[in-house]
Amino acid sequence: MIINEDRKAIHEKPRQTPVSADVDVLVVGGGPTGMGAALAAASENLKTLVIERHGMLGGMWTAGLLNPVFESRKGWLVERLITRLKESGAWRDDDRMPVFDVEMMKYILEKMLNEAKVGFWYHVQATEPIVDDGKVKGIIAESKSGREAILARVVIDCTGDGDIAARAGVPFQFGREIDGLAQPMTLMFELSNIESLQGHPSDNLGVQHINEALKNAIEKHNLPIQLPYGPKPFGTPYLIQLPKAGLAAIQATHVYKYDATNTRDVTQATVEARNQVHEVFLKAMKKIPGLENVRLTQTAPSIGIRESRHLEGQYTLTGDDLTKGRSFEDAIATCSFGCDIHEIYPGDVHSKRIPVKPYEIPYKCLIPKEIDGLIFAGRCISGTHEAHASYRVTGTCMAMGQGAGLAAALAIRQKITPSQVDGKTLKSELQKRGVKFLS
Repeated sequence: MIINEDRKAIHEKPRQTPVSADVDVLVVGGGPTGMGAALAAASENLKTLVIERHGMLGGMWTAGLLNPVFESRKGWLVERLITRLKESGAWRDDDRMPVFDVEMMKYILEKMLNEAKVGFWYHVQATEPIVDDGKVKGIIAESKSGREAILARVVIDCTGDGDIAARAGVPFQFGREIDGLAQPMTLMFELSNIESLQGHPSDNLGVQHINEALKNAIEKHNLPIQLPYGPKPFGTPYLIQLPKAGLAAIQATHVYKYDATNTRDVTQATVEARNQVHEVFLKAMKKIPGLENVRLTQTAPSIGIRESRHLEGQYTLTGDDLTKGRSFEDAIATCSFGCDIHEIYPGDVHSKRIPVKPYEIPYKCLIPKEIDGLIFAGRCISGTHEAHASYRVTGTCMAMGQGAGLAAALAIRQKITPSQVDGKTLKSELQKRGVKFLS
């Protein structure tokens, strides 16, 4: 290697990168979307590999401590996962907030992939796609094993941020259209000793938002604390009781104007959010009647990212599609979740929600216009800021993943590219597997 005189660049010598795996379907990211994609592809007897940057499967479900599972009634593989959680006593049904046990989720996901003969590698970072003649044919990865190449007939980008697609040259919009800013990040945390909240008289505090209770405690005890969100917190924070007695997950912290694709930004956002847990919420919560004895058990290993890249696909889902409840002949999933936009920053007058009717997500939102051999799924699909605020929830993301995985299987079986897969056929095949659509 040679360092430039200005010390602003390094010239590397040409090198050969060993191919460590050659598979049918490569899924980049082992979160909810990636789980749906991998299990769907493997169900068609395809050699499937998942690479994951954490030391666990589940993504935001596990590394992010993200409960509840909104939009959980999606059929097929989503339903199978919930059934496994129920059988293990790790799931609690609730019409508004169905929740799971994080540790059992890690274990069950590993079991399901092993049973499906899906390979998965932990602590691996996908660094760049292998693009040949306009087609993605694999990725370059870095890990303790060094720099390796993984080849695949179809690559499914389930990174959340659309890292592989963006580096392959797929155009994208970052954040919202008017200023490029994204929704705030949130670091989930977990409390123990909340048994005293059972039967709490104040609006069933254990499962409802505790915003007023926090404000009252701060005012009553003259605490020098400023809550980290504006006057319209849209229902946050939430104290979410978990299946394990005495435990709750808390969705409360908000950090603003950070870029989820910038390592330094994510580091600073995490530090700021963790400071909020210790210096704001924990101190204030202990002053709420029924929470005096709570203990902080952990903050999430990974901060929760609501929004980053919106990749450009063959179709862009819009707020109008959601408001009118549109159906599509190539739909791969449905969604009825509201437009959950958290203020981009406190007092932002542009953060406005739109009404939503149940709608469908078309396969064309998962397919780039020019690059082939690639499918992207999850919150990075082709959609506007307003539409994204609805479909970004984890149940919908897993449903998108299972659609993407089945599309990859159809492409490989028919010896065509993902962009050539017939959307009507894909929708019909999903229906045969128990996925329900509006039409």
